[in-house]
Amino acid sequence: MKAYSIKSEKKIEPFNDHPRDCLIGNQRLADIQRAVLKDLGIELISVSDMTQIQDSAEHIVFGDTVLFSQKLLQQFIVLSRKAGTPSVCALKPGLFTLRSIIATQDVAIHSNYVEFKLRYIPAKEFSNKQEIPMVIDPDQLDAILPLPEHLLKGHDNRIPITDMYLFQIDHWANIWSANISFLLAVLARLMKAPKTRFLIPALKARSLNRWKILHQINKSGASCDIHPTAYVEGSTIGDNVMIGANSVVRLSHIADGVKIGSNSTVECSVIGDNCAIDSNAATFCSVLYPGAATSTRQILASLCGRDTFIADGVFLADYRFDGKSISVMKDGNLTDTQSVGLGSCLGHGVYLGAGCVVAPGRAISNGLRLVPEKTRVIENVKSDGEIPGYRYIAKPNDPDMH
Repeated sequence: MKAYSIKSEKKIEPFNDHPRDCLIGNQRLADIQRAVLKDLGIELISVSDMTQIQDSAEHIVFGDTVLFSQKLLQQFIVLSRKAGTPSVCALKPGLFTLRSIIATQDVAIHSNYVEFKLRYIPAKEFSNKQEIPMVIDPDQLDAILPLPEHLLKGHDNRIPITDMYLFQIDHWANIWSANISFLLAVLARLMKAPKTRFLIPALKARSLNRWKILHQINKSGASCDIHPTAYVEGSTIGDNVMIGANSVVRLSHIADGVKIGSNSTVECSVIGDNCAIDSNAATFCSVLYPGAATSTRQILASLCGRDTFIADGVFLADYRFDGKSISVMKDGNLTDTQSVGLGSCLGHGVYLGAGCVVAPGRAISNGLRLVPEKTRVIENVKSDGEIPGYRYIAKPNDPDMH
Protein backbone atom coordinates (compact mmCIF):
# COMPACT_ATOMS: atom_id res chain seq x y z
CA MET A 1 0.00 0.00 0.00
CA LYS A 2 1.16 3.55 -0.76
CA ALA A 3 0.46 6.94 0.78
CA TYR A 4 0.58 10.18 -1.20
CA SER A 5 1.37 13.45 0.54
CA ILE A 6 0.09 16.56 -1.27
CA LYS A 7 2.58 19.41 -1.04
CA SER A 8 1.42 22.83 0.08
CA GLU A 9 3.03 26.25 0.34
CA LYS A 10 1.57 27.06 3.77
CA LYS A 11 3.55 29.04 6.35
CA ILE A 12 2.85 29.16 10.09
CA GLU A 13 3.02 32.57 11.72
CA PRO A 14 4.92 33.94 13.56
CA PHE A 15 7.63 31.39 12.70
CA ASN A 16 7.29 31.60 8.90
CA ASP A 17 7.96 27.83 8.89
CA HIS A 18 6.17 25.27 6.78
CA PRO A 19 4.00 22.93 8.91
CA ARG A 20 6.11 19.92 7.88
CA ASP A 21 9.11 21.59 9.62
CA CYS A 22 7.22 22.31 12.86
CA LEU A 23 8.22 20.27 15.90
CA ILE A 24 5.88 17.85 17.65
CA GLY A 25 7.52 15.99 20.52
CA ASN A 26 10.88 17.34 19.30
CA GLN A 27 10.41 15.76 15.85
CA ARG A 28 9.57 17.40 12.52
CA LEU A 29 6.03 16.77 11.36
CA ALA A 30 7.36 15.33 8.07
CA ASP A 31 9.53 12.86 9.99
CA ILE A 32 6.59 11.79 12.17
CA GLN A 33 4.43 11.14 9.09
CA ARG A 34 7.19 9.08 7.50
CA ALA A 35 7.84 7.06 10.68
CA VAL A 36 4.16 6.25 11.29
CA LEU A 37 3.68 5.09 7.70
CA LYS A 38 6.88 3.01 7.79
CA ASP A 39 5.71 1.22 10.95
CA LEU A 40 2.48 0.32 9.13
CA GLY A 41 4.38 -0.90 6.08
CA ILE A 42 3.15 1.94 3.87
CA GLU A 43 5.38 3.60 1.27
CA LEU A 44 5.29 7.42 1.29
CA ILE A 45 5.38 9.40 -1.98
CA SER A 46 5.26 13.19 -2.13
CA VAL A 47 3.35 14.81 -5.02
CA SER A 48 2.41 18.34 -6.03
CA ASP A 49 -1.26 17.64 -6.72
CA MET A 50 -3.84 14.87 -7.19
CA THR A 51 -3.22 14.65 -10.96
CA GLN A 52 0.20 13.08 -10.30
CA ILE A 53 -1.41 10.08 -8.57
CA GLN A 54 -1.88 7.22 -11.05
CA ASP A 55 -2.45 4.28 -8.74
CA SER A 56 -5.02 1.55 -9.41
CA ALA A 57 -4.34 -0.20 -6.08
CA GLU A 58 -5.71 0.96 -2.74
CA HIS A 59 -3.88 3.97 -1.29
CA ILE A 60 -4.28 6.92 1.06
CA VAL A 61 -3.90 10.61 0.29
CA PHE A 62 -3.27 13.37 2.84
CA GLY A 63 -2.25 17.00 3.03
CA ASP A 64 1.31 17.62 4.21
CA THR A 65 -0.05 19.59 7.19
CA VAL A 66 -1.81 16.54 8.68
CA LEU A 67 -0.57 14.92 11.90
CA PHE A 68 -1.97 11.49 12.70
CA SER A 69 -1.17 9.02 15.44
CA GLN A 70 -0.37 5.48 14.36
CA LYS A 71 -3.39 4.06 16.15
CA LEU A 72 -5.83 6.51 14.51
CA LEU A 73 -4.43 5.97 11.01
CA GLN A 74 -4.53 2.21 11.48
CA GLN A 75 -8.17 2.30 12.56
CA PHE A 76 -9.09 4.59 9.66
CA ILE A 77 -7.59 2.16 7.15
CA VAL A 78 -9.23 -0.88 8.77
CA LEU A 79 -12.68 0.73 8.80
CA SER A 80 -12.29 2.04 5.24
CA ARG A 81 -11.26 -1.37 3.91
CA LYS A 82 -14.29 -2.91 5.59
CA ALA A 83 -16.59 -0.33 3.96
CA GLY A 84 -14.96 -0.95 0.56
CA THR A 85 -15.58 2.59 -0.65
CA PRO A 86 -13.65 5.88 -0.91
CA SER A 87 -13.67 7.62 2.47
CA VAL A 88 -12.50 10.76 4.18
CA CYS A 89 -11.25 10.63 7.76
CA ALA A 90 -13.51 12.48 10.19
CA LEU A 91 -13.67 12.88 13.96
CA LYS A 92 -16.75 12.82 16.12
CA PRO A 93 -17.11 16.20 17.89
CA GLY A 94 -16.31 15.92 21.56
CA LEU A 95 -13.73 16.69 24.19
CA PHE A 96 -10.72 16.08 21.93
CA THR A 97 -11.96 18.30 19.10
CA LEU A 98 -12.77 21.03 21.63
CA ARG A 99 -9.32 20.93 23.25
CA SER A 100 -7.47 20.64 19.92
CA ILE A 101 -8.53 24.22 19.09
CA ILE A 102 -10.37 23.01 16.04
CA ALA A 103 -11.46 26.55 15.07
CA THR A 104 -7.87 27.34 13.99
CA GLN A 105 -7.55 24.27 11.75
CA ASP A 106 -8.53 24.43 8.09
CA VAL A 107 -10.99 21.55 8.42
CA ALA A 108 -14.60 21.11 7.25
CA ILE A 109 -16.83 21.30 10.33
CA HIS A 110 -20.22 19.58 9.93
CA SER A 111 -23.01 19.19 12.46
CA ASN A 112 -21.99 15.68 13.52
CA TYR A 113 -18.39 15.28 12.34
CA VAL A 114 -15.20 17.19 11.51
CA GLU A 115 -13.59 16.33 8.17
CA PHE A 116 -9.79 16.27 7.72
CA LYS A 117 -7.53 16.17 4.64
CA LEU A 118 -6.94 12.43 4.92
CA ARG A 119 -8.55 10.09 2.39
CA TYR A 120 -8.66 6.40 1.57
CA ILE A 121 -9.00 5.34 -2.08
CA PRO A 122 -9.84 1.65 -2.63
CA ALA A 123 -8.70 -0.46 -5.57
CA LYS A 124 -9.82 0.77 -9.01
CA GLU A 125 -12.86 -1.52 -9.23
CA PHE A 126 -14.36 0.12 -6.11
CA SER A 127 -13.08 3.69 -6.53
CA ASN A 128 -16.10 4.91 -8.52
CA LYS A 129 -18.35 4.61 -5.47
CA GLN A 130 -19.44 7.72 -3.59
CA GLU A 131 -17.03 8.94 -0.91
CA ILE A 132 -18.28 8.64 2.66
CA PRO A 133 -17.04 10.20 5.94
CA MET A 134 -15.40 7.58 8.14
CA VAL A 135 -16.21 9.01 11.57
CA ILE A 136 -13.89 8.01 14.41
CA ASP A 137 -14.46 8.86 18.09
CA PRO A 138 -11.05 9.90 19.50
CA ASP A 139 -12.26 10.35 23.09
CA GLN A 140 -10.94 7.60 25.37
CA LEU A 141 -10.06 8.84 28.86
CA ASP A 142 -10.02 12.23 30.54
CA ALA A 143 -8.70 14.04 33.58
CA ILE A 144 -10.13 16.90 35.60
CA LEU A 145 -8.42 20.28 35.59
CA PRO A 146 -7.98 21.42 39.21
CA LEU A 147 -9.70 24.77 38.74
CA PRO A 148 -12.57 26.20 40.82
CA GLU A 149 -15.91 26.78 39.12
CA HIS A 150 -15.68 30.58 39.25
CA LEU A 151 -12.64 30.45 36.93
CA LEU A 152 -14.29 28.11 34.43
CA LYS A 153 -17.60 29.99 34.11
CA GLY A 154 -19.47 27.04 32.64
CA HIS A 155 -16.60 25.73 30.48
CA ASP A 156 -15.70 22.04 30.55
CA ASN A 157 -12.93 21.38 33.07
CA ARG A 158 -11.75 18.08 31.53
CA ILE A 159 -8.76 17.34 29.31
CA PRO A 160 -8.70 14.38 26.87
CA ILE A 161 -6.20 11.58 27.39
CA THR A 162 -6.06 9.63 24.14
CA ASP A 163 -3.64 8.07 21.67
CA MET A 164 -6.18 8.51 18.83
CA TYR A 165 -5.26 12.03 17.79
CA LEU A 166 -5.53 13.86 14.46
CA PHE A 167 -4.58 17.46 13.67
CA GLN A 168 -4.06 19.78 10.75
CA ILE A 169 -1.16 22.04 11.63
CA ASP A 170 -2.49 25.35 10.29
CA HIS A 171 -1.70 27.70 13.22
CA TRP A 172 0.77 28.02 16.08
CA ALA A 173 -2.00 27.02 18.51
CA ASN A 174 -2.20 23.66 16.68
CA ILE A 175 1.54 23.11 17.23
CA TRP A 176 1.05 23.76 20.93
CA SER A 177 -2.03 21.55 21.32
CA ALA A 178 -0.49 18.74 19.22
CA ASN A 179 2.56 18.69 21.51
CA ILE A 180 0.36 18.44 24.59
CA SER A 181 -1.64 15.64 22.92
CA PHE A 182 1.65 13.86 22.14
CA LEU A 183 2.48 13.84 25.87
CA LEU A 184 -1.02 12.81 26.95
CA ALA A 185 -0.97 9.94 24.42
CA VAL A 186 1.94 8.44 26.37
CA LEU A 187 -0.17 8.68 29.53
CA ALA A 188 -3.15 7.12 27.70
CA ARG A 189 -1.08 4.10 26.71
CA LEU A 190 0.08 3.68 30.31
CA MET A 191 -3.46 3.97 31.69
CA LYS A 192 -4.79 1.39 29.21
CA ALA A 193 -1.92 -1.05 29.64
CA PRO A 194 -2.55 -4.36 31.44
CA LYS A 195 -1.54 -4.49 35.10
CA THR A 196 1.25 -6.95 34.26
CA ARG A 197 2.95 -4.05 32.40
CA PHE A 198 3.68 -2.48 35.80
CA LEU A 199 4.95 -5.58 37.59
CA ILE A 200 8.66 -4.83 37.14
CA PRO A 201 8.29 -1.07 37.96
CA ALA A 202 6.28 -2.02 41.08
CA LEU A 203 9.02 -4.41 42.15
CA LYS A 204 11.63 -1.71 41.63
CA ALA A 205 9.54 0.77 43.61
CA ARG A 206 8.73 -1.86 46.25
CA SER A 207 5.26 -0.39 46.28
CA LEU A 208 1.89 -0.49 44.53
CA ASN A 209 1.51 3.27 44.95
CA ARG A 210 0.84 4.69 41.46
CA TRP A 211 3.16 7.67 41.96
CA LYS A 212 6.06 5.50 43.08
CA ILE A 213 5.46 3.22 40.10
CA LEU A 214 5.29 6.16 37.69
CA HIS A 215 8.61 7.34 39.14
CA GLN A 216 10.11 4.10 37.78
CA ILE A 217 8.70 4.58 34.27
CA ASN A 218 11.23 6.97 32.80
CA LYS A 219 13.47 6.77 29.76
CA SER A 220 16.87 8.39 30.30
CA GLY A 221 19.66 8.96 27.80
CA ALA A 222 23.43 8.76 28.21
CA SER A 223 25.76 11.00 30.23
CA CYS A 224 23.02 12.73 32.21
CA ASP A 225 23.73 14.60 35.45
CA ILE A 226 20.58 14.32 37.55
CA HIS A 227 20.91 15.41 41.18
CA PRO A 228 19.83 12.69 43.65
CA THR A 229 17.23 15.03 45.17
CA ALA A 230 15.61 15.73 41.77
CA TYR A 231 12.31 13.93 41.07
CA VAL A 232 11.56 12.63 37.56
CA GLU A 233 8.22 10.95 36.81
CA GLY A 234 6.77 9.46 33.61
CA SER A 235 9.20 11.39 31.42
CA THR A 236 11.67 10.91 28.58
CA ILE A 237 15.11 12.40 29.18
CA GLY A 238 17.62 12.81 26.34
CA ASP A 239 21.42 12.62 26.37
CA ASN A 240 23.66 15.02 28.33
CA VAL A 241 20.76 16.48 30.34
CA MET A 242 21.45 18.24 33.65
CA ILE A 243 18.73 18.50 36.33
CA GLY A 244 19.57 20.42 39.51
CA ALA A 245 18.79 19.81 43.16
CA ASN A 246 15.11 19.56 44.24
CA SER A 247 13.80 20.04 40.71
CA VAL A 248 10.72 18.19 39.47
CA VAL A 249 10.12 16.85 35.95
CA ARG A 250 6.72 15.20 35.36
CA LEU A 251 5.07 13.80 32.21
CA SER A 252 7.49 15.70 29.98
CA HIS A 253 9.77 15.15 27.01
CA ILE A 254 13.27 16.58 27.53
CA ALA A 255 15.63 16.60 24.53
CA ASP A 256 19.43 16.40 24.44
CA GLY A 257 21.65 18.92 26.19
CA VAL A 258 18.92 20.57 28.29
CA LYS A 259 19.97 22.33 31.51
CA ILE A 260 17.41 22.61 34.32
CA GLY A 261 18.55 24.50 37.42
CA SER A 262 17.75 23.80 41.06
CA ASN A 263 14.25 24.09 42.54
CA SER A 264 12.65 24.21 39.10
CA THR A 265 9.54 22.47 37.77
CA VAL A 266 8.81 21.13 34.29
CA GLU A 267 5.37 19.55 34.00
CA CYS A 268 3.53 18.24 30.93
CA SER A 269 5.93 20.13 28.65
CA VAL A 270 8.14 19.48 25.62
CA ILE A 271 11.64 20.95 25.93
CA GLY A 272 13.88 21.06 22.84
CA ASP A 273 17.62 20.50 22.38
CA ASN A 274 19.99 22.68 24.41
CA CYS A 275 17.29 24.65 26.20
CA ALA A 276 18.14 26.27 29.53
CA ILE A 277 15.65 26.57 32.40
CA ASP A 278 17.10 28.60 35.24
CA SER A 279 16.81 27.81 38.93
CA ASN A 280 13.45 28.52 40.57
CA ALA A 281 11.70 28.62 37.18
CA ALA A 282 8.59 26.66 36.22
CA THR A 283 7.26 25.49 32.86
CA PHE A 284 3.73 24.08 32.73
CA CYS A 285 1.94 22.65 29.65
CA SER A 286 4.33 24.52 27.37
CA VAL A 287 6.62 23.89 24.41
CA LEU A 288 10.17 25.24 24.13
CA TYR A 289 11.89 24.90 20.76
CA PRO A 290 15.66 24.17 20.70
CA GLY A 291 17.89 26.83 22.22
CA ALA A 292 15.19 28.56 24.26
CA ALA A 293 16.29 29.97 27.61
CA THR A 294 14.09 31.11 30.47
CA SER A 295 14.57 32.42 33.99
CA THR A 296 11.03 33.67 34.55
CA ARG A 297 8.99 32.23 37.42
CA GLN A 298 6.32 30.60 35.25
CA ILE A 299 5.58 29.79 31.63
CA LEU A 300 2.02 28.55 31.18
CA ALA A 301 0.40 26.96 28.09
CA SER A 302 2.76 28.77 25.71
CA LEU A 303 4.93 28.04 22.67
CA CYS A 304 8.43 29.52 22.47
CA GLY A 305 10.42 29.37 19.23
CA ARG A 306 14.09 28.63 18.63
CA ASP A 307 16.71 30.64 20.51
CA THR A 308 14.21 32.69 22.49
CA PHE A 309 15.12 34.34 25.79
CA ILE A 310 12.61 35.03 28.55
CA ALA A 311 14.03 37.10 31.38
CA ASP A 312 12.97 36.86 35.00
CA GLY A 313 9.88 38.99 35.60
CA VAL A 314 8.29 38.28 32.23
CA PHE A 315 4.66 37.16 32.40
CA LEU A 316 2.99 35.16 29.63
CA ALA A 317 -0.68 35.39 30.60
CA ASP A 318 -2.97 32.43 29.83
CA TYR A 319 -6.32 33.51 31.26
CA ARG A 320 -8.81 36.37 30.76
CA PHE A 321 -10.34 37.99 33.84
CA ASP A 322 -13.69 38.50 32.07
CA GLY A 323 -14.19 34.73 31.82
CA LYS A 324 -14.40 34.76 28.01
CA SER A 325 -12.54 32.27 25.86
CA ILE A 326 -9.27 33.38 24.27
CA SER A 327 -9.04 34.61 20.69
CA VAL A 328 -6.05 34.44 18.32
CA MET A 329 -5.25 36.01 14.98
CA LYS A 330 -5.51 33.66 12.00
CA ASP A 331 -5.26 34.77 8.37
CA GLY A 332 -5.80 38.36 9.49
CA ASN A 333 -8.98 37.60 11.42
CA LEU A 334 -9.68 37.27 15.14
CA THR A 335 -10.64 33.64 15.82
CA ASP A 336 -12.26 32.31 19.00
CA THR A 337 -10.33 29.26 20.28
CA GLN A 338 -13.24 28.24 22.56
CA SER A 339 -10.61 27.70 25.25
CA VAL A 340 -10.32 29.63 28.53
CA GLY A 341 -6.67 28.65 28.90
CA LEU A 342 -4.06 29.49 26.28
CA GLY A 343 -0.80 31.38 26.59
CA SER A 344 1.19 33.08 23.88
CA CYS A 345 3.61 32.28 21.07
CA LEU A 346 7.10 33.73 20.75
CA GLY A 347 8.67 33.59 17.30
CA HIS A 348 12.22 32.44 16.68
CA GLY A 349 14.88 34.66 18.26
CA VAL A 350 12.46 36.71 20.40
CA TYR A 351 13.94 38.23 23.56
CA LEU A 352 11.66 39.55 26.32
CA GLY A 353 13.17 41.79 29.00
CA ALA A 354 12.12 41.80 32.65
CA GLY A 355 8.69 43.30 33.20
CA CYS A 356 7.19 42.41 29.81
CA VAL A 357 3.61 41.11 29.91
CA VAL A 358 2.12 39.24 26.93
CA ALA A 359 -1.67 38.88 26.75
CA PRO A 360 -3.26 35.45 26.20
CA GLY A 361 -3.34 34.23 22.60
CA ARG A 362 -0.87 36.79 21.26
CA ALA A 363 2.01 35.98 18.91
CA ILE A 364 5.28 37.93 18.70
CA SER A 365 7.11 38.05 15.37
CA ASN A 366 10.54 36.49 14.78
CA GLY A 367 13.58 38.38 16.00
CA LEU A 368 11.88 41.06 18.11
CA ARG A 369 13.67 42.09 21.31
CA LEU A 370 11.33 43.86 23.69
CA VAL A 371 11.73 45.69 26.99
CA PRO A 372 9.24 47.79 28.99
CA GLU A 373 8.96 51.48 28.14
CA LYS A 374 11.64 53.75 29.62
CA THR A 375 9.37 55.21 32.30
CA ARG A 376 9.25 51.78 33.96
CA VAL A 377 13.03 51.24 33.95
CA ILE A 378 15.60 52.97 36.17
CA GLU A 379 18.42 53.85 33.79
CA ASN A 380 19.94 57.09 35.14
CA VAL A 381 20.66 58.20 38.70
CA LYS A 382 21.83 61.83 39.17
CA SER A 383 24.65 62.76 41.52
CA ASP A 384 22.14 64.14 44.03
CA GLY A 385 20.32 60.79 44.08
CA GLU A 386 17.37 61.94 41.96
CA ILE A 387 16.02 59.42 39.46
CA PRO A 388 14.20 60.92 36.46
CA GLY A 389 10.62 59.73 36.14
CA TYR A 390 10.36 58.56 39.77
CA ARG A 391 9.25 60.27 42.96
CA TYR A 392 10.40 59.42 46.46
CA ILE A 393 8.09 58.20 49.18
CA ALA A 394 11.05 58.68 51.52
CA LYS A 395 14.74 59.58 51.19
CA PRO A 396 17.67 58.14 53.19
CA ASN A 397 17.70 61.10 55.61
CA ASP A 398 13.94 61.12 56.18
CA PRO A 399 12.64 60.02 59.59
CA ASP A 400 10.36 57.54 57.82
CA MET A 401 13.41 55.53 56.80
CA HIS A 402 14.39 54.78 60.41
